[in-house]
Amino acid sequence: MRSASPLALVLFLLSACGAPERDGTLTTVIASVSTGNGLDTAAAYASAIAEYIKAMSASIDALPDTVYIGKHDEFPDIELPAMIGNTHIRVIIPTEAEVLKNGEHFVHLNIFGWLTPVEAEFFVVNFRQGMRHWPDARDDRHLRFRVGGERRELELDSLWQ
Repeated sequence: MRSASPLALVLFLLSACGAPERDGTLTTVIASVSTGNGLDTAAAYASAIAEYIKAMSASIDALPDTVYIGKHDEFPDIELPAMIGNTHIRVIIPTEAEVLKNGEHFVHLNIFGWLTPVEAEFFVVNFRQGMRHWPDARDDRHLRFRVGGERRELELDSLWQ
C-alpha cells in the first residue's frame, strides 16, 4: 500500500482539519490588512516570501528572477512589493498561471497563511514548469514566525520542509 505524498497530506490537513491550535485560535487570513491582531497582512506575507527566497537561494533548485504567487481562494486581498530581495514578484490568478506554466523558468508559489496575535504561520508550495511539483515536496516550506516587540515585528522562529 502506497503512503500519501507530503503535499497530499498537507492539503488534506488544510481542508479537513484546518490549522493546528497554538497560542490562540488560528484563522485563515482572508482580509487585507485588517486582521484584528495588529499585524499587517501584506508585510507578513512579504516576510514569508523573503524567507522562502532566502532558503531557496541556498538550494540546488534556486529560484529564477521572477516568481509567480498564486491568487487562490484562500490568498488575502493584498498588494505585495514588485520585488522582494532580488526577485520580481507577480501575483497571478489561475487562468494566468495556466497561460504561463510552460515557460522555461516558471515558478509558481501557492502560499497559505494563518495569523494570531503571537505568531504567523505559512505553508509555501512550489510548482515548476508545467505546474510540476516534486513528489517529495523538496521545494515546499513551512515557516513559523513569532510576533515580537512593541512594533509587532515578525521574527522567524522555524523553517522546515
